[in-house]
Amino acid sequence: MRSNFFYPPEWSKQQGTIFIVPQPHHDWGCCFDEVMEKFRYFVSVVSKYQKVYLIGDFGGEYEEIENIPTDDTWARDTLPLTIFDKNGDRYFLNYQFNGWGGKFDFSNDNLITQRLSNIGFFPKEKIINLPYIVEGGAVETNGDILLVTKSSILNRNRGQKSEESRREIENSFYQYLGVEKVVWIDNSYLEGDDTDGHIDMLARFGDRKTILYSLDEVGDELKEKLPDFQYIQLPNPKFGEFPATYLNFIFVNGAVLIPTYGVAEDREAIEIFRKIFPDRKVEPVDSSIFIRQGGSLHCLTMQLY
Repeated sequence: MRSNFFYPPEWSKQQGTIFIVPQPHHDWGCCFDEVMEKFRYFVSVVSKYQKVYLIGDFGGEYEEIENIPTDDTWARDTLPLTIFDKNGDRYFLNYQFNGWGGKFDFSNDNLITQRLSNIGFFPKEKIINLPYIVEGGAVETNGDILLVTKSSILNRNRGQKSEESRREIENSFYQYLGVEKVVWIDNSYLEGDDTDGHIDMLARFGDRKTILYSLDEVGDELKEKLPDFQYIQLPNPKFGEFPATYLNFIFVNGAVLIPTYGVAEDREAIEIFRKIFPDRKVEPVDSSIFIRQGGSLHCLTMQLY
């Protein structure tokens, strides 16, 4: 029986994109000016296609939401998931956040949704709070199937310690994300990744029947578990010890934005994306500064439906 709720695939029509503005007290003390230059460009590209919401003081023509304290800028993992009920009414699914297993301060980030609801950005009556620690970058859906990694969700540093926890979390996926199948992936190691193997660094849906991946072991496992899908392998960019990947792309209305790193593999990746998405504009965005703190375009954003 299908759930009363549904989490849309990211290629669905979006209302806008939410960002958290980098602050000097975040991870960016080393290179704040350069980060802001690249961040402003990223925001400007998204704004060509849809509305932009910025949590923080940015300055400019975009809608800003000020006086919301944040610990970091990775909106993907600290903002709620937009879901819909069977009547088409919108809700906001708020899992908990603990700094990727207590690696970093999270006292403000875990309160962002609550504080946004206090000022009316998210209606309080539409917030669904769940006690489990699940980051937005840890779930990937095509509308029917959810891809997740065991290492980033069933992890003691996330507070999930038992088979009972696994059943409860999986039931929450079925109940609130509206999927028919949850696929737990074992191969999830990516050097330099602080998230313990988020799926948005490893495998993404291009459409309902296409899965994109880069690492051989991830592709092999998925092909065994989901043999009826089309698979497209992306190059694996070589960028020092950082977890660079082209899989951290985002969908916006009419386009797909892909991270680039100033390496030889960029050109091949761009051409592959153009072939995969002939009806969308492919927009490369330099992410070589973002990845130095472990994330890229998808990590920096959360779509709002």
